[in-house]
Amino acid sequence: MRTLLVPIDFGDASNLVVEKAGELARELPARIFLLHVDEPRAYATLGDAATLAAWPLQTPKRISKLKARLTTLANPLRASGIKVDSVAIVGLVVDDILEQAQKYRADYIILGSHGHLSARHLFSGNVFAGILKGPTCPVIVVPVKPSGLHNSGLRLRMH
Repeated sequence: MRTLLVPIDFGDASNLVVEKAGELARELPARIFLLHVDEPRAYATLGDAATLAAWPLQTPKRISKLKARLTTLANPLRASGIKVDSVAIVGLVVDDILEQAQKYRADYIILGSHGHLSARHLFSGNVFAGILKGPTCPVIVVPVKPSGLHNSGLRLRMH
């Protein structure tokens, strides 16, 4: 059985990415690991000197909420007979996606072509490029139009 690592940013593309991962999991067959990496936020404080510190938003309560959101995405896949595990962690997105791919011995990483979380576009720019450059397994990109509407077919882009 193959393993699909599916990083989720909870943006507009997330449901489509999970749906397409489910289609591929049925064809191969494969199990799916849904992953959300919650990056520490930084903030500046001004006092005698400017400082930069990590804002501890990643409380156990927050991680629990993120896991619940992953479970909501996983439930339809499970109901259709696909083995799905999910994990929410705190860390650096690119590093931790690649680390989890190794940990779970992913045969493929499946990403959406666009993330839509305000200023934090998970799967664009440096993060997307970092993921494409670093894995030891193929990366499948699910194309998503900027409007959030998806293309009808799954196009595989393996890097």
